[in-house]
Amino acid sequence: MSAAAVTVAIALGVVGFVVALDRILYSSAQDSARNHAHEISSTIASGEQPARTALSDVTSKGSLVQVLDSGQHVVASSEPALEGRPITRLRPGPGVVQVDQEATLRGEVGEPHALVAEGVTDPNGAAYVVVVANPLDVEATTIRTATVLLALGAVVLLLVLIVLIDRILEQALEPVERIREEVARITRVSGRGHLTVPPSGDEIARLAETMNVMLDRLERADATTRRFISDASHELRSPLATIRTAMEVAAQHPGPDPERDAVISGEVLRMQHLVEDLLTLAKVDDGGRLTLEEVDLDDLVEAEVRRVRAMDTAPVTAAITAARIVGDRPKLAQALRNLVDNAMRHTVGGVALAVRPAGDVVVLTVDNDGKPVPLDQREAVFERFARLEESRERDTGGSGLGLAIVRTIVEAHGGSVEATQTPQGQCRFEVTLPRERPPLAHS
Repeated sequence: MSAAAVTVAIALGVVGFVVALDRILYSSAQDSARNHAHEISSTIASGEQPARTALSDVTSKGSLVQVLDSGQHVVASSEPALEGRPITRLRPGPGVVQVDQEATLRGEVGEPHALVAEGVTDPNGAAYVVVVANPLDVEATTIRTATVLLALGAVVLLLVLIVLIDRILEQALEPVERIREEVARITRVSGRGHLTVPPSGDEIARLAETMNVMLDRLERADATTRRFISDASHELRSPLATIRTAMEVAAQHPGPDPERDAVISGEVLRMQHLVEDLLTLAKVDDGGRLTLEEVDLDDLVEAEVRRVRAMDTAPVTAAITAARIVGDRPKLAQALRNLVDNAMRHTVGGVALAVRPAGDVVVLTVDNDGKPVPLDQREAVFERFARLEESRERDTGGSGLGLAIVRTIVEAHGGSVEATQTPQGQCRFEVTLPRERPPLAHS
């Protein structure tokens, strides 16, 4: 494509130069003929020489010159062979100049000429036409020579440019080819590795840096997916094994067994909760849209307090201040319930809930009387399937997805959640939510 464009540009340049040179040379020959004709006309008009002898004192300068009378007869000619034949049909009136270009003249076959005819009258009032024809053979030869030389030069220049363009493109695309080879290598080793960033600092280097960022994200996503599948498989394997064992026992010992039925029912319920949590996370990961509305967060907290008190499993206290935010009511309620359920599993006494506005945000805290999350695990506790060592037992620990769901929902609302502790050293989870519309949410 580049070579074709260069070829067209050079060809147009050569044609343009040849046309311009032809016009310049023709204009020069025509000006010379005009001056020559004017010189002869001045001689006739002044009466210095009669028309018949006006050419005797003026050199022809290589031109064909004729003086014609009003009857179109040749009264004087620079070439005896042309004395009986006018060399043009131009017939300008006195004081008028006409020009023409003839491809050939009688007696001058094959030679183009630039013609100038000027009308003039002598002192006696007789009208004449002075005709000067400058041959263009020198100009034509010059143009042909220039055309040949330019064509040869253009071919050489084109070849040189094609070679240079090819080398420049090869050098420019070499880093891209290296990146392609490295990407192919990384693909063969299951997407692990990084590209070598060229030291040039140009667009290619920035491309490599961007691709490295993309590869990092893909590698992390792949690792997260693999860990998620592994953990999910592990979490489902245990209840399935329990149910299978109970069914095998039931097959060997038919008859009602309330304890066995309770075990099966509990494991089925645990699997149901796990699958529901997995679906919730999958929807949020796919960019589930938030249905935004004004939400009284204090109402959600009051409803949760009533739920816990109705369960009569642990005492609950609340410090509630009216606080309104913009968010997705069902998802916020789910996040709050997950925090409360987590607190109830770990408390040794009671649970305390509080909500209060703080400037442009609303702060929600859920406390329990258990030990605070260790400092080195306060970030990991929000990872999927993460459970503390003391919560590994099935009857006290959850699926490990509850807090991951909380963080996902809170961050979708533009907020944050952290594990911390109360001033008395007890366990606390603190949620901060913006009061206005979440910056990244969609309605």
